[in-house]
Amino acid sequence: MQKSHIISYKKQSIQLLIKKNKLSRNYKLTFDKKNLRGLVSIPYYVSFKNGLEFAYENMEWLYKEIKKHLPLLLIEHNSSLIIIGKKMKVIFEEGNTNKVFIRNNNLIVTSDSNIHKRILKKWIINQILFYSKHYVDSVSKSLRLNIKAIKISNSFNYWGSCNTAGIIHLNWRLVFAPTEVLEYIIVHELCHLKEFNHTKNFWMLVKRFCPNFKDQISWLKKNDSYLYRIRFD
Repeated sequence: MQKSHIISYKKQSIQLLIKKNKLSRNYKLTFDKKNLRGLVSIPYYVSFKNGLEFAYENMEWLYKEIKKHLPLLLIEHNSSLIIIGKKMKVIFEEGNTNKVFIRNNNLIVTSDSNIHKRILKKWIINQILFYSKHYVDSVSKSLRLNIKAIKISNSFNYWGSCNTAGIIHLNWRLVFAPTEVLEYIIVHELCHLKEFNHTKNFWMLVKRFCPNFKDQISWLKKNDSYLYRIRFD
């Protein structure tokens, strides 16, 4: 069971989704980065009215979360973005072929059927795969791991993941972060296949491949909302 609400707070419209959870014993408020709304989880026996009151009590926190993720940065014609450490302007052009190329710090996307965004997203995914493959191979070899595939995710909750089946997932938005941040995420996930918790041994292993990992963590904490603001639609 669930109910939706729209609340006006400090001239900002805030969406809320209140859900009843049979397994929950406590009230919980989280922020849905993908849909830019508050998620309120309440025990099954609690009324929706009480759930809404709980949201009101925490409205200032929710307001700040929404403001951090607005305005959205839509990837479109004339957008300026930093891609793999280089500031580029995105230019959509009509052409006889579908392709992407760089010219004078402009990222030119040509299409013969008005599918520029689809072409650009595929190119971005290929960029992540290209810059990641060699580094994944190098680190996994040192750790004696067998990584079978690199896959791209659209998660709004994590930057990377890795499983014992030998598959590593990387968030496509990392293409807009410095390459050192991308490398840190790769190291972090691969090291988890040797050390499953965030123990001292785990961080020592991370430091072996990424001596300045704390700088990368700081960058992500400072810029995670910026990265999540970047969208195609």
